[in-house]
Amino acid sequence: MEAEPEAAAALVALGLEPSASQLDVFKSRLRLLIDGNTSDFDTWVSLISSAEETSVNDIRVISLVYHTFLLEFPLCHGYWIKYAAHKARLCTYDDVVGVYEQAVQAVPHCTDLWVSYCGFAMSAYEDPALIRSLFERAMSLVGKDYLCYHLWDKYIEFENSQKQLIQLATIYINVLKFPTKKLHKYYGRYIIVSS
Repeated sequence: MEAEPEAAAALVALGLEPSASQLDVFKSRLRLLIDGNTSDFDTWVSLISSAEETSVNDIRVISLVYHTFLLEFPLCHGYWIKYAAHKARLCTYDDVVGVYEQAVQAVPHCTDLWVSYCGFAMSAYEDPALIRSLFERAMSLVGKDYLCYHLWDKYIEFENSQKQLIQLATIYINVLKFPTKKLHKYYGRYIIVSS
């Protein structure tokens, strides 16, 4: 039976020691799910919902369920974002960064994921250079996407908050190089900033 070692490995990978009650219940449910049809997405989503409802503040249960789900469905960027939100609520910033780093390794070209990660960085980091570096990393992967305007908006918001007009002008110059959905708005804002 391979499910037991997989569930145990998921616990060990998360650095969690199994204790009684809810954790054991969800371990059993995961074993049954893994032994059955692991590609039944609705069943997985139901398990996540159940964990979120019954174990709101038990990061061990939430981590076990999300970690195992994301091993099976790594491209589900919305669940990476939800998992990071739980970590942000219950754990340290380093734990949140760990989830986001796993997420961008699994889904590097997802604009929504980068918007969430950069938004977290804006609220968590004090060093503007670190935040700027994360934005640049994100832009190198998704900055040319037609629908990446949410990320450009977030980057512009950050530089506005830093009162860095040169950086802001540079961002507008860069965004104007690519045909994004809000290109005309960026051009109008660039004219205002540059004058």
